[in-house]
Amino acid sequence: MADPLTLSQNRSLRLLTLCALYMAQGIPWGFVAITLAAWMAQQGLSAQDVASVAVLSGLPWTFKWVWGPVIDRYGFVAMGRRRPWILLAQLLMAGTLLAIVAIPDITESVRLLAWMVFLHNIFNSLQDVSVDALAVDLLPEAERGKANGLMFGSKYLGGAIGGAGMATVLAHAGIRAALLVQVGILSLIFLLPLLLRERPGERLLPWTKGKPSVQAEQGRAQSLRGVFADLLRAFSFRSSFLAAVLALTMTTGAGLLGVIGVVFLVQELGWTDIEYATLTGGWGLGCGLVGSVLGGFVADRLGHRRTIAAGCLMLAVLWIAFGALDTYWTDRRFVSAVVLLDAFAISLASVGFFALAMGVSWPRVAATQFTAYMALSNLSTVTGGWVAGKLDGVLSVPTLYICCGIFQALVVVVLLGIDVGQVRRALGSGEAPPETLAPQQAQEPAAEPGPSAGG
Repeated sequence: MADPLTLSQNRSLRLLTLCALYMAQGIPWGFVAITLAAWMAQQGLSAQDVASVAVLSGLPWTFKWVWGPVIDRYGFVAMGRRRPWILLAQLLMAGTLLAIVAIPDITESVRLLAWMVFLHNIFNSLQDVSVDALAVDLLPEAERGKANGLMFGSKYLGGAIGGAGMATVLAHAGIRAALLVQVGILSLIFLLPLLLRERPGERLLPWTKGKPSVQAEQGRAQSLRGVFADLLRAFSFRSSFLAAVLALTMTTGAGLLGVIGVVFLVQELGWTDIEYATLTGGWGLGCGLVGSVLGGFVADRLGHRRTIAAGCLMLAVLWIAFGALDTYWTDRRFVSAVVLLDAFAISLASVGFFALAMGVSWPRVAATQFTAYMALSNLSTVTGGWVAGKLDGVLSVPTLYICCGIFQALVVVVLLGIDVGQVRRALGSGEAPPETLAPQQAQEPAAEPGPSAGG
């Protein structure tokens, strides 16, 4: 019997829950990166104090891949494979915010504040990995593009709430009120995973009636060693391997030009830091939101690979044109248009990639494999920033833009070898133990099908 209050059987609730949980991740990011940093500066704290909070805020996200094997292996499957982890993370996120509220004088306890922000982001990263794994488990292929677009857009919205929204609360009622409002929002979002089951028949709470679903029981790895063995199986396919190559190269150009561009605009073209921040953090954020939501619908209609290709080729054209038309760099309308279209195209390509990464991830090790793709994507951006430092002064700015544009166009070639459905066709959904697979399925890596037309 269908149960309308289960995420697996109710599309609207599934999308609402995933988007709300992504918004919950964006709110503290926007608050710490924008509102809290500005408030600390206003209180007369040093740049070193502000930097200590910022660094410890971002540090947990560099090793969030550690959560993947833990989530895939352990859990209370009677309540679902991913839902208990999400509930735990939400509770601990709210708890750390309340702990910050309890600090008598935040300006006199910056080190304590920084470590509480660090703990908060550990639990935020735990939720991030858990929610991504839930999405891989439950989203059918036809929904992945749209869902990723809406989820990514919800994170932008959360960032705006944590930034501009909490700044407004802070201005009228103070820092503690801003923190308590965040706790209230997290509590409301907490009700969604609390009151909704992943699949029919599972327990709503630890003490209520119910039992593990067949999918949750059979999909869980029996050991950490088993998680890594399954991960190697998943990456043994051409498509999953090429998706890793794509993750490692797709945002390198953006990372490089992100460093070169801001320095060039401010130091060479005379933009002020406020003008640049307003353009990229205001209108740019809006264009990113539009690109992510639109990209989700485009990905479902045209396919994940085509959406990525469209975003990457748009970036390639933009960067090559910008590098070639250096005589127009003094025209701020021209520069602003390129920056905003850049934000739109990056979001478009990113949403397509998130949907593709979910498609090539094997649900049996969804938390580990999908997080690996995200980690490689982050490394791609960081690599671009590192290369920027090495090439600064070696190549001219127009040359760097043109070279990055050519490289971005070449990235599209990797997409030709990716068949989004290959891993699941060969290994199944991960809900049955590997030994139950038919012999011809187990051997499919040796007979790789060509890319599907819709991917």
